[in-house]
Amino acid sequence: MDRESISIQKRVYKKEDVDTVIDTEFKTFTKNVEVDTDTVRELFRLYDKLYYTIPVEGEDESHQYLLQRSSELTTLDKSIEDIQPLLDEVAQLRQQLLSANQQIFELEK
Repeated sequence: MDRESISIQKRVYKKEDVDTVIDTEFKTFTKNVEVDTDTVRELFRLYDKLYYTIPVEGEDESHQYLLQRSSELTTLDKSIEDIQPLLDEVAQLRQQLLSANQQIFELEK
């Protein structure tokens, strides 16, 4: 085996000179990439966290505002229109049941 001689030199710095002579900042091999945390999942995580602290009514920053903004995308009024005939039928059936119960009560006398 061939042996090479390697010369090693030792440099000694004063404690006060270390910051000026040696770069002590951390370096990375890749560029810093900013991660966008604005996601739908994050929105709902925050909504669940702040649910009880959000005012119920108000022109902005309230549950009422969120409902109004969301109703721009979905038709809440259409849902109510679809449900109204069912509510009318339930009211009519309740009236019929009340009448039938009254007849039964009178017949039992």
